Amino acid sequence: MRPGLDDKVLTAWNALAIRAFAEAARIFDEPAYLNAAVRCADFVWEHLRDENGRLLRSWRDGTAGVPGFAEDHALLAGAFLTLYETTADLRWFAAARQLCDTLLDLFVDRDRGGFFQTASDADELVVRPKDLYDNAVPSGNSAAVEALLRLALFTGEARYEDAAVSALRLIRDVMTSAPGGFGHALCALDLYLGPSYEVAIVGDPKAADTKALLYEVVRARWRPNLVLAVASPDGADASGTVPLLADRTSIGENATAYVCQRFVCRLPVTEPSALTGALEAGL
Repeated sequence: MRPGLDDKVLTAWNALAIRAFAEAARIFDEPAYLNAAVRCADFVWEHLRDENGRLLRSWRDGTAGVPGFAEDHALLAGAFLTLYETTADLRWFAAARQLCDTLLDLFVDRDRGGFFQTASDADELVVRPKDLYDNAVPSGNSAAVEALLRLALFTGEARYEDAAVSALRLIRDVMTSAPGGFGHALCALDLYLGPSYEVAIVGDPKAADTKALLYEVVRARWRPNLVLAVASPDGADASGTVPLLADRTSIGENATAYVCQRFVCRLPVTEPSALTGALEAGL
């Protein structure tokens, strides 16, 4: 007799895979990796939500499981933001924002800070737990902090950053005494302390000058504390969906990059060397 096989699909674990494939596609310029990320994201978003759009924890043989935990929402939000940065497909940004709004509505602890593992409308427990320590998988608390901070950079909305900072304050002392248990939280803390950058590029994503700004500068090296939004000059939907792109225009017919920190921006540039200088100089 064959041993039993655990073949259920978990939202949080697939979120980690989506993000890894999306990042690998961007770094190695490998379409197969991007295809894997998009296919997985499509499956999760189609099959791991209920009829009301609520994210679920697991799926197996066409049957979905219980409502998702904080880590499911947070890790998938982070994965979708990375997928958006890789593809410029607005549906992933909108989905990430929807998941982050759910974190604020159903999981945040408004009294003490941080995020509960279960939603406020889930079955009532004797003690409503919080998952604070990072293990093989980032904790729901740490993943939520990072996703919300990244979304705050894209949107400029203080409510996302405020909730994230409340969670960092909750674990501030224990991060200092036991940093080995808070790897993902420390990365999120580094994102908050900065410097972090918001980069908006207005140009045809397929054009050579846009690719030069992207591949010769923004994606030429690892920049963990940077968020990226790209849109065509006529991308009204993009500017309406992603606040970082609002009121950004191209200079002439050239691809144009804006380097900002907390929505305070340097003068726009069109040359890769100027964009490199802006990122290295800060504001």
